[in-house]
Amino acid sequence: MTGRERLSAILRREPTDRLSWTVLADGHTLGAEGSFLSFCRGLGCDVFSLNGWGTAHGFASPELQWGEDVKARAWTEGDATIWELRSAEGTLRSVWRGSHPVKYYVETLAELHLYRSMWEGARYVVRDDAAAFAALDAEIGDAGVITRFWGPSTIPRLLETDIGIAGFYYLLHDHRREMEALIDRMHACETEAFRLLAQGPWSSVTLVENTSTRYISPEIYRLYNGPHVRDFVDAMHAGGKVAILHMCGHVRDLLSQIRETGADGAHALTPPPTGDTPWELALDVLGEETILFGTLDPTVWVLGPVEAIGPALDRLITPRVRRAPFSLLVAADGIRVPRERFEAVARWMGANG
Repeated sequence: MTGRERLSAILRREPTDRLSWTVLADGHTLGAEGSFLSFCRGLGCDVFSLNGWGTAHGFASPELQWGEDVKARAWTEGDATIWELRSAEGTLRSVWRGSHPVKYYVETLAELHLYRSMWEGARYVVRDDAAAFAALDAEIGDAGVITRFWGPSTIPRLLETDIGIAGFYYLLHDHRREMEALIDRMHACETEAFRLLAQGPWSSVTLVENTSTRYISPEIYRLYNGPHVRDFVDAMHAGGKVAILHMCGHVRDLLSQIRETGADGAHALTPPPTGDTPWELALDVLGEETILFGTLDPTVWVLGPVEAIGPALDRLITPRVRRAPFSLLVAADGIRVPRERFEAVARWMGANG
């Protein structure tokens, strides 16, 4: 099988000729002139392309379009990026350093009201991604497939980028009605985005939730996040798409609720000690036919001796995991990982895959 055939079979929950493995690496590992696809081909892994990660290609649809009365702009000041939303009622600003916010749009009840009013006129609109998809698909060739990487949905978005963890829970506790009005409005827009995503040329959509009980409690997931994800899954299935959830955190205590969403698979599922979810436990709760992209734990993959990688794979990739629709995800996102570590996985796959 080619990488394309192998990953396509996994997404269809069909048998494959051997174990699949995929790579995620950025400029920290590849260097300024490094080519992600060439890196993957040199290793012999399958390519599960997240929106053209590491290539010149990308997708624009669906695009969030603010109402006519809201003006959005961004600029840099030193090492900071400032994002501004301005309307006749007021101005909101978010400040980012690198890939993380250091100030959120919403920190007070007044800002919550303002943000809610801005979302009133917002909507997601379709953009034509056919040419970008065709170009990326041709460049990948037989090496793999493309998944549309999109998100997060409303609750992770508010927690991660718009309000922050502390602000979210304080406002939800003290002003639940106002917070739920914002959540409902954002999700109403989001359901249209889901519908548009389901119409795209890709065969699967991976919702980038970064789900973890480190910041989303089981109760919050049950009340809000889970039903939102269910709407995403229903939209993907209505459009004939495979629905995958990117869950790179602690999800052990959410597995039963995640099962209720009907999602087809989990991406970046991480075992202990960095994560808390062994792959076989996920199969126990989610079902044997669940598509799993399992991440090699960073304490082994990044911090341990290279010689420990093979024995860790011996332990983790059990006969049951091999029988599942499974692909090993070897990830280096935002950090430099020496090539020799990828090559250690490649050697193990060559001997055991």
